[in-house]
Amino acid sequence: MLKQSFLKKIILVGLCLIGVQSVQAQKQRPNVVIVMADDQGYGDLGITGNEYISTPNIDNFAEENITFDRFMVNAVCAPTRASFLTGRHNLATGVNWVTRRKEVMNSEEVTIAELFKTYGYKTGLFGKWHNGAQYPHNPVGQGFDTFLGFCAGHWNNYFDTKLENEKGEFVQTKGYIADVLTDHAISFIEENNKEPFLCFVPYNTPHAPFQVADEYFDKYKKQGLDDRTAAVYGMVENIDDNVGRLIQSLKDNGLWENTIFIYTSDNGPNGERYNAGMKGKKATVHEGGVRVPFFMKVPGYGEGNIKELTAHIDILPTISTLCNVEVPSELDIHGSDLSPLLKGQSWEERTIFTHNQPWNFEEAPAGAVRTEQYRLVFSKDNDTTLYDMQIDPNQELDISAKHPQVVEDLGKAYHEWFIDVTSGGHEPKVPRIEVGDTEYVYLPAVDGKTKNKVRYQGKGWSNDWAKNFKNKKGVISWDLKVVEDGEYTFDALYSLSESFTGFKLILELGEQQLSASMTDAFVSELIPSPDREERTEVHEYTWGTKSVGKLFLKKGKYSLKVRVSNEIDPKNDFRLKEIIIKGVTQS
Repeated sequence: MLKQSFLKKIILVGLCLIGVQSVQAQKQRPNVVIVMADDQGYGDLGITGNEYISTPNIDNFAEENITFDRFMVNAVCAPTRASFLTGRHNLATGVNWVTRRKEVMNSEEVTIAELFKTYGYKTGLFGKWHNGAQYPHNPVGQGFDTFLGFCAGHWNNYFDTKLENEKGEFVQTKGYIADVLTDHAISFIEENNKEPFLCFVPYNTPHAPFQVADEYFDKYKKQGLDDRTAAVYGMVENIDDNVGRLIQSLKDNGLWENTIFIYTSDNGPNGERYNAGMKGKKATVHEGGVRVPFFMKVPGYGEGNIKELTAHIDILPTISTLCNVEVPSELDIHGSDLSPLLKGQSWEERTIFTHNQPWNFEEAPAGAVRTEQYRLVFSKDNDTTLYDMQIDPNQELDISAKHPQVVEDLGKAYHEWFIDVTSGGHEPKVPRIEVGDTEYVYLPAVDGKTKNKVRYQGKGWSNDWAKNFKNKKGVISWDLKVVEDGEYTFDALYSLSESFTGFKLILELGEQQLSASMTDAFVSELIPSPDREERTEVHEYTWGTKSVGKLFLKKGKYSLKVRVSNEIDPKNDFRLKEIIIKGVTQS
């Protein structure tokens, strides 16, 4: 049985009873396929006016179905995904940024996958998760039966890479990552074509690193584009080819007519390129940073272009209505059911709030309020600007001085919203990593906290490692919650040259301690990465494995600390990538 809060358990049990009572209706429920690109901007499609890019499958799909023209998301990846999955503002779900466990969604949140499972849907996710790497915060813990992809914010290599499955195993794949993910999504569709399914395909392209096959890259370089833009457009064209494959698979299996199909993205473009004239890009709260393409096919509805403001929080309530899936009031959904717009019915004007917080939590490091007429923007430089989006969609003229009352009213609305979704303005509490639910628990360095000059290779982005261990005062630690009594083994993934061997690696859990002599050198080697532009993220390397030992742990909360002994050369090149815990498995 999944580890869940009492309220979540009650909600899901109640829905299961409803689902059992409606078994006969399951065959009539639509299938759902959701495709989400990563860092693809509004302007990265032919249908949105880009004269360089070729995206015929997505363009045709959009022309034949429903376009939500002003669809808003968050400025960065993980917050958008949390809102998309739950129908709730990301801050209320525990997600407030993209790394250092600020991306972890509370396990108590009920996702669209968990809701639909109670109504007999098979659920599969193929791609990037980015809302928690360990159970119960990973895809399996949040309702997906089948999974292939990764849980981090980005992946290091896109060709012949290893990906995680629903068993927590990392399996070797062959080919380009988006093609591999599509292959598995198609297999999932074919295996479940006799019962309703929810298939989520969150591609990790065109997010960096910028890797794509020559046939795609060369096409755009010949147009005179810079390497990044040529790579991005090639990656998007590859997505377009795979969207065509998904649609054809649904048609070949006789499922297309009874399938809701969605295409969208998680934030604005990851660079300066065509974006339909809008101001802003990824990580900004201007229109260009949060407005993305959103196209939707709904059985029984034709084409249409909806101009009203819509957002990521609307997807769960909308799809639930279209699939006759009940959403309990206890879930406190923040989004709106968009089905009245599909029917051309009247729609009450609304306000969309955006919060983007890099490292330090505060009310408005970068925030925005969007109404049908205005966009109020709070910048990280403590500036406040106001734009009339109806006459100035490119945000060229700040009218805040002319409309102080509008600024005051929208600013007050933002403050009240922020206080509400953060339970009084408090930063979401980072959950402990649970140990004992699964056979393996992986503790990446970036999920830990460093102290006394131990630091990350970068700022603590996904895949970074810890370094600068000088003496026993330097430490990296992880907050754990052991859920099953038992014996656990601890391994460390590391790099260390021969000239610096001989010190001890010390692991502490409460009053218990393990130590292992670092006598075996292992120098990490770079795994080739065919980047089209020099990356800012770390590259992928090989790592050695050191067995540190075993400990018997009782249920409870712990701080796992890793340090080195005093017998260490301060010029050492010791690097710690990850701690792996293996132990009892939850029955």
